Amino acid sequence: MSDYLEIDPATAERRQIYRMLVGSVVPRPIGWASTVSKAGVANLAPFSFFTVVCVVPPMISLTIARNPDGSEKHTLKNIRDTGEFCFNVVTQPVWKEMVDSANGFADGDSEFAKTGLTPIPCVKIEAPRVKEVPIHFECKLERVLELGPNRHPLVIGEVIYMHVDQACMTGKYIDMRKLNPIGRLNGFFYSTLGEIFERAFDDGQPR
Repeated sequence: MSDYLEIDPATAERRQIYRMLVGSVVPRPIGWASTVSKAGVANLAPFSFFTVVCVVPPMISLTIARNPDGSEKHTLKNIRDTGEFCFNVVTQPVWKEMVDSANGFADGDSEFAKTGLTPIPCVKIEAPRVKEVPIHFECKLERVLELGPNRHPLVIGEVIYMHVDQACMTGKYIDMRKLNPIGRLNGFFYSTLGEIFERAFDDGQPR
């Protein structure tokens, strides 16, 4: 008899599928997407469904779930309206502010003001970046892919400018111990990197 829990996504409950996915794909890096509305209100929202998708040109993706009623969240509306966003890498010193910024704030309220974080200007886009973190990617919208019957939005942005605080670098590389990023697990759980270990490739070249 198998000890595996057997799950067929075609018949399983949506919540069970979600639990299995977010409990298996871990830890997921967390970043804040900062945007600005047509009315000039700065918005900030954390996402753990994001990754690098291309290097030439540099592109990242983030998945923005719709609201329960099917409407678009503020971040997605702002990205569509302005064609841009900034992605800010979340680190351990501001993990509580990251969690607080995920609360549902009314349209017209800025998460920057609610969490005490500091908006500072970008170079090529109007959206602000988060002063308290060391890495920011200024992005222009490349496309939005709507996936599945619920039109689940996958946003792809081209990175057109980068800000990397040299304090989190050693030589030419970002030093993970200095960066101290936060990972998303499942439920209400998050993680730091913990033990970091190294093994070189056969050719001795870092990837």
